Amino acid sequence: MSKILIAVLGFMLLALVRSDHPISWYREFEDISIDEAANTRNVDTGYRLPENVIPHVYDIYIDLYFDERTENPYSYDGREYIIIEAVEDDVTQIILHANVDRINAITLTDVTGAPIRLNPLQPYETVELYHFLKINLAETLTRGARYTLFIDYSNTMNVGPLKRGIWRGWYTDAEGNERIYATTHFQPYNARQAFPCWDEPLFKAVFKVHLSKPAGYIGTFTNTKLESSETLENNRVRDNFLETPKMSSYLVTFLVSETFIPIAEDLTHDPPIRIIGRSNTLGLADHALELAVKMTDFFDEYFGIPYSTLHPNLLNDHISSPDWASAGTENWGMVSYRELYLIIDPNETIMSIEHYAATLVSHELAHKWFGNLITCYWWSNTWINEGYASYFGYIATTEMFPEYELQDHFNSRYLQTSLAFDSGVNTVPMNHDVNAPLEVTGHFGTISYSKAASFLRMTANIISLDTFKKSCTYFLTSNAYEPTDQYDLLAAFNQAIQEDNSLAAYTGFSFDEYYRIWVNEPGFPILNVDVNHSTGQINLSQERFFLSSAVEPTGQIYPIPITFSTRRNPNFSLTPIRIMTTATDSVSKDAGEEWVIFNNLQHAHYRVNYDETTWILIAEALRTTPEEIHYLNRAQIVDDVFALIRSDRMTYNFGFNILRFLDREINYHVWDPAISGYTWIRNRFRHIPEKQAEFDAYVLGQMEYAITTLGYETVEGETPTTSMTRQIILQFACNLGHTGCVQNSWAKFVAWRDNNTPVDARVRRNVYMTAMRLGTRSDFDFLLSRFYESNYANDQLEMLRGMGASRDPEALTRFLSLTLTKYVRSHDKLNAFNYAVAGNRENAITILEFVKNNIDQIRVEYVEDSPPRPVHSALVNLAAYLEEPELVEYEEWLSTQTHIPQYANAIAGISTSRANMAWGTANADIILAATKDGAATIAVSMTVLISMALLSMFV
Repeated sequence: MSKILIAVLGFMLLALVRSDHPISWYREFEDISIDEAANTRNVDTGYRLPENVIPHVYDIYIDLYFDERTENPYSYDGREYIIIEAVEDDVTQIILHANVDRINAITLTDVTGAPIRLNPLQPYETVELYHFLKINLAETLTRGARYTLFIDYSNTMNVGPLKRGIWRGWYTDAEGNERIYATTHFQPYNARQAFPCWDEPLFKAVFKVHLSKPAGYIGTFTNTKLESSETLENNRVRDNFLETPKMSSYLVTFLVSETFIPIAEDLTHDPPIRIIGRSNTLGLADHALELAVKMTDFFDEYFGIPYSTLHPNLLNDHISSPDWASAGTENWGMVSYRELYLIIDPNETIMSIEHYAATLVSHELAHKWFGNLITCYWWSNTWINEGYASYFGYIATTEMFPEYELQDHFNSRYLQTSLAFDSGVNTVPMNHDVNAPLEVTGHFGTISYSKAASFLRMTANIISLDTFKKSCTYFLTSNAYEPTDQYDLLAAFNQAIQEDNSLAAYTGFSFDEYYRIWVNEPGFPILNVDVNHSTGQINLSQERFFLSSAVEPTGQIYPIPITFSTRRNPNFSLTPIRIMTTATDSVSKDAGEEWVIFNNLQHAHYRVNYDETTWILIAEALRTTPEEIHYLNRAQIVDDVFALIRSDRMTYNFGFNILRFLDREINYHVWDPAISGYTWIRNRFRHIPEKQAEFDAYVLGQMEYAITTLGYETVEGETPTTSMTRQIILQFACNLGHTGCVQNSWAKFVAWRDNNTPVDARVRRNVYMTAMRLGTRSDFDFLLSRFYESNYANDQLEMLRGMGASRDPEALTRFLSLTLTKYVRSHDKLNAFNYAVAGNRENAITILEFVKNNIDQIRVEYVEDSPPRPVHSALVNLAAYLEEPELVEYEEWLSTQTHIPQYANAIAGISTSRANMAWGTANADIILAATKDGAATIAVSMTVLISMALLSMFV
């Protein structure tokens, strides 16, 4: 026991934390660095296809070969017949996308079957940069006439999901046999890897898919129902599927496997709703099925366009894929998800995963209407598809699964994420031009998902929920099966608003201008509130908020929905009392001193700053009667205070006095931004461990009440939010070295290791991480063996997180080596690397050595040229955790690696790391002094206020 206590005390000084705020799991791609995106902005519209020829119908034959084709295993041959139409005169060249190994043959015929001559000198050519296939004609096409374009081609399956296209993954069946499956991921521009096509969302067409494969691959699924099967030579079978609705190429999908089967299904719906997965997960997807069934029912009613009416051939399948590049992808009729989110077991799944899974299924089903039925005209409009899906991911799930309280989690998942991201100098509007592939993938990020969802929720509160619902139906029915843009959506909004006269209360307010600014201008405002408590007059002013205090004001004015509550009128209504459309404005309340809170429940996309007196009144209320202020506004205050401090609008001394109320706070929504804010500060103290330890002691003092109140054990019948609160509190507390948390976590691990006493899934994260920090190499081996044995992706992920926290250099090196094997799946390799980097302070030295010794293999196994660019992220993240001597070593090594694509990013990461350390050194004493100020400032300020109030009574 004494050894454990010694280890605990040592760990308290060395603990390194990284708060659990993953970039939203539903995203297709990680956010690209804004500076990087700005620096690589490509105005070359040459990436876009001409619109003089359009496709109508694709008939696609794909012959999949696995290891039975010894000369070229894991490859496929394709033949397709595309019915096309020239929509302009004098067309002599057909341009479409193709990113395949070989084009074997091309022919073009008219409706009678007569051939159209190709240019004999150069019948076709390819442009690698743009992935163009240019077919040169010897005669012109007739405008309005239809032709059949035949292309024969060959290609190779990608390994793993990250490069998308047609790729192969692996799984272990119930008998322990390793099996290979093939599937697809085409969003946003990877259908061209599977078959030459017009691979832009604008070019909608009907697709008919024919798949041949070895006869043993009986688990075959795609967008639509099976039409027929036929036996071929060499023990092969071809499955012919019914045609799809008119849709974009990125929505085509299929999966071919040996043992994937329906593992849960509801046959009462038309089409049946099925969860498809590997056979040894049969019976583990009942929860996912319930999510899919109830969310389908919700959208059928809400949109008034039942899923069953979208197209008679569509399926409603949900694939549980062992490998997947993103959380989920909305292919029409067959959504694919990372298995992590569909195989949910309360005994094996951590609550944050279960909680998020509910929003994910809702998000992907919402895409059946927003994204599939209607599709963005070009990826500049991605925010329409993703914003609506994200909005409904929470709003719809709240209706059908109220126990998750998801309406309250919208702020931390979307709004606060957006505010943090959108406060930079180079942030972009929701609607902005993208051209090159890097820009397209970069647009699948915080702005398109989080800001767009927040904008839609803010808009719904202005125009009313009923009018918003009506606008959805108008938008969908007016543009069904067609590409759309922001103006089509605006027209639907205006139609619903005019019919309902829902803006009658806002005289002079232009919805068109509101829409134009929020959709097409970057950033968001801060609302400055100056309250005259003697008269009740409240003067308001606004400006664009930048996190950097050095940025010059832009003069941009945003239409802001104004809501506020006071101590004597704590209504917290979401209906705005007015829309502020000018730089300054004013409202009023009853005269007299009281707290005043603007932006009720933080439902609108802006920050708030108050005059000093009002901040003091808010702080006093938070300390004495916190329940008077809605917990979402308490969370808003925490989020805003950290932003105000970082932007030099508020001193640390004043801000920390406001945050003193946290020492009696146990609400999830309040602690979530608090942990994020504290983590940002303490991460800049890593190079000065004595200062970090002092700051940690302060933070743990703030957390003690929450730790004690929540306890270390789950409680029968507790809400999911309570479970998640304990999860984030205990993970943070254990990471900071809280003695009770560390001892309890270690005891749970020992009981599991020695007596096979299961660790409750709701607290496994802190248990696994703590045990690996304190344990021996044999404890690492124990967890590693359990990792290999587990049948649950979620538990495996938590074990990876735990093993990454090992402080033993040999064990940590083995863990990192594991990421170079197939046992850490492609989509988890960067996660695992980051777990190691953030696991402990001293880990970075071991990781640097590992990177230096294995960079070539890392580049291959992490799939450096995949859209998420994981190797770039890994090398930049490593720099953030190195101290000056190691940064020098890293920099010297990088000088020998200038040939690697990540070189410039890693060098920039080193510069950022040094800047962060310099900031920490310069501000540590100021911040630590602020933590010691205690109640003095608030008490003195309140005394002054009371004295002034008493004096006013006699004036």
